[in-house]
Amino acid sequence: MQNVLKRIFNKKVSAAVLTAVMLFVSVFSMSMIASAASFSPRLSAPSSSNKYYYSNLNVFYRYGYGMPNCTAYAYGRAYEILGSEPKLSWNNAEQWYGYNKANGYYKYGQTPKVGAIACWSYSYGGGHVAVVEKVENGVITLSNSAYSGANFYISTASISDPKVGGNKGWNFQGYIYLGNFSSSTSTTQATTKKVTYTTGTYKTDVDDYLNMRSGAGTSYKSVASVPSNVTLNVTKVSASGGHTWGYTSYNGKTGWVALDFCTFVSSSTVQPTTAKPTVQPTTAKATVQPTTAKPTVQPTTAKATQPATTVPAATVQPTTAKATQPAATVPTAPVQPTTAPASNGEESFAIGDVNLDGSVDILDATEISKFAISTAALSDVQMKLADFNRDGVVNVLDATEIQKTLIIS
Repeated sequence: MQNVLKRIFNKKVSAAVLTAVMLFVSVFSMSMIASAASFSPRLSAPSSSNKYYYSNLNVFYRYGYGMPNCTAYAYGRAYEILGSEPKLSWNNAEQWYGYNKANGYYKYGQTPKVGAIACWSYSYGGGHVAVVEKVENGVITLSNSAYSGANFYISTASISDPKVGGNKGWNFQGYIYLGNFSSSTSTTQATTKKVTYTTGTYKTDVDDYLNMRSGAGTSYKSVASVPSNVTLNVTKVSASGGHTWGYTSYNGKTGWVALDFCTFVSSSTVQPTTAKPTVQPTTAKATVQPTTAKPTVQPTTAKATQPATTVPAATVQPTTAKATQPAATVPTAPVQPTTAPASNGEESFAIGDVNLDGSVDILDATEISKFAISTAALSDVQMKLADFNRDGVVNVLDATEIQKTLIIS
């Protein structure tokens, strides 16, 4: 009797286990299918109320390094895509690819896929990260943000470009694959947008600005940045790399723009004469002044430099260091050497000169980054010099501050 009961019980347990396994596989498969079909490309800027970019969910926002910043944007976009906190580096952009590769959080490689993080390092120090939004017709479309630059912008690159649209000195590292997403959504959008382009007048239709290139293709260098809602006269049309390009002029420069990001106005060749006065006074002057900011930067750096040379001790105060952190840490950092920590009668070194070689450069930022991930040790003197932002802690934020001063200078 007991043996019979055991056989019945075992059969019931086996059936229950099999049912549970099948249910799990079905749910898992359905969730995988759902995630693969749920990717929606971001081709416009996130609103200031978007929690993934503008709240403490975003670790870069939390520590005062929010947008415009490529790392803050890419981290927020990854959070938005996954719906959960991404396991990405909290350090500078050039460390993201190596960090993921070392820890094995996500798959990685050299083939562009939607939803992937594209990573570059600069030969002169620093790096950039962006998010792949579309891959179609041989063209990669990426969403970006830039420190001290555009809060959000779209860039494109040919799938055969080894730099993936990067400028001179950019070294493409690879892609971090957040998941296996379907590009069907973006393909549908692209298909409905297909039109026949001719010469005539167009109006730019972008969230930030549109690159004007020296040739018809993403491999050519950018010669100008054209804001949105600018009327352009297109005199030639050429198809290349999945885009249709129009030859035009803007603000004294001539070149090619992707007409996919423009709205056709008219085929008339008379309108360009009225388009020029509209472009130059309205957008050219208003855009150039805030971007280059020469009149604004000169007074700011003058004020920051004066106290540093006449009253050296003022540069050591934490309040001034934090106040000038976004705008003018560059002028104060190089002036600090003579007043930097010599409290024990030792040789004076500049704040940030962690390797004690007499200059503050990318090598010092690297030393701090190594210390932050426990791959290098620092002496007591080096610890004082490494606390670049004077918050009493040596971490990746100090390395980031040093890199900011190097980029701005």
